[in-house]
Amino acid sequence: MIAPDEFLLEDVRCFRGEQRARLRPITLLVGENSTGKTTFLGCYDVLHRLLAGSRTPGDRLDFNREPFSMGSFREIVRSRRGRLGRIDEFALGFSVSSRPRADSERFLTRVGFSEGGAQPTMSSVHCEYGNHAFSLRRTADSERTVFKTAEFETEVDYVFDENWMYWLNYLSRGRKPNPDESENENRVIDYLAGTIGLDDGSVERQRFFMLWSEQLRIPIPVAPLRSKPKRTYDPVRETASPEGGHIPMLMMRLDRTDKGKWGELHGDLVTFGKASGMFADIAVKRHGRQMSDPFQLQVKVRTGPQANIMDVGYGVSQSLPILVDVRSQTHSVLLLQQPEVHLHPRAQAELASLFVASYKKNHNHFMIETHSDYIIDRIRILVKKQVLSPDDVSILYFAPKRNAVKIHNIGLDGNGDLEGVPEGYRDFFIRESDQLLGFAD
Repeated sequence: MIAPDEFLLEDVRCFRGEQRARLRPITLLVGENSTGKTTFLGCYDVLHRLLAGSRTPGDRLDFNREPFSMGSFREIVRSRRGRLGRIDEFALGFSVSSRPRADSERFLTRVGFSEGGAQPTMSSVHCEYGNHAFSLRRTADSERTVFKTAEFETEVDYVFDENWMYWLNYLSRGRKPNPDESENENRVIDYLAGTIGLDDGSVERQRFFMLWSEQLRIPIPVAPLRSKPKRTYDPVRETASPEGGHIPMLMMRLDRTDKGKWGELHGDLVTFGKASGMFADIAVKRHGRQMSDPFQLQVKVRTGPQANIMDVGYGVSQSLPILVDVRSQTHSVLLLQQPEVHLHPRAQAELASLFVASYKKNHNHFMIETHSDYIIDRIRILVKKQVLSPDDVSILYFAPKRNAVKIHNIGLDGNGDLEGVPEGYRDFFIRESDQLLGFAD
């Protein structure tokens, strides 16, 4: 699974200038409230879907797809006053390596967005790979695009839009100059064929540039507040949603139509339930023979009798969408907002173990916005026990300073200890502990 190893934001809301964040299979977003963690996830979601080529109409550049509601361009771009004037473009970017080795080529794609309607619209793209770099920019004439390298700059008859990568791939296939094409376009063709195309003999570069975005899986966001439990469910639809309203219907369908898969899912749910202390069993209770008949979710807490999911702790219904999604997805990127909501610390820690197991077994990647020390500590423990490599974990600390936020990249060593910790990272907790011990007022 090819995945970005760095994400950049430039002039987005509280992020002044360019900020770069190191991404790993387990990426934890930590920091105080209102420091841009949800904005970070929302921007990542948009860029990932854009480069992965989502074909859902109006979806690829939707900055307000649930559970992210980021508003209009002016509500997303960083506000600036004074002699420098306002900012008219913000940027998002990915960096990805062609191979997981130190000598692999790094490919950087940076997409600029400007005001063009109700939501931001693409205005530029900048690509770097090896020793080469080029950029595309939309002109005032929507039918033409500026193509720029270190050696030349020219305009071509191309409508700059979300299909820019397919256009570049087409031009880079080493075609000979075509008399039907303009001189400018033939110059672009020559450049691309000699850098990312086959003319330089780099088949691997050509293949990677063409295919890496196609291997990006559409991210799966999970909202911080999941759907409320119901005493009885009517199986109307099973459309996936960040709030997890589809999960009971999915469980019912598996129970009725695929006993094998239901048995595997049920076993995993029970294993987590017992390890976390949340429940000892969970079952689908039918109220009829037809798929369209109502049903209930029954939960057994410890050794007690089965009870309706409405009558047990709220943590069960709030964690169920996460448990099922994590168990059922493979080679996916899950964007989780505060998965610890309504969970006891024991269950929070077990969630972290579940994420790691899903990464190891199903090759899922996780980006987790969290305020839970128990999730972070369990990840550190699993690194210390060598269940997880330190290189598989990135902790992003969002530190506010006046009217801006800086993203600090924190890593782990082989003992699970933090590396690259910025000043002030644990100040609040230290002050609280000192006051509790009587060392400070």
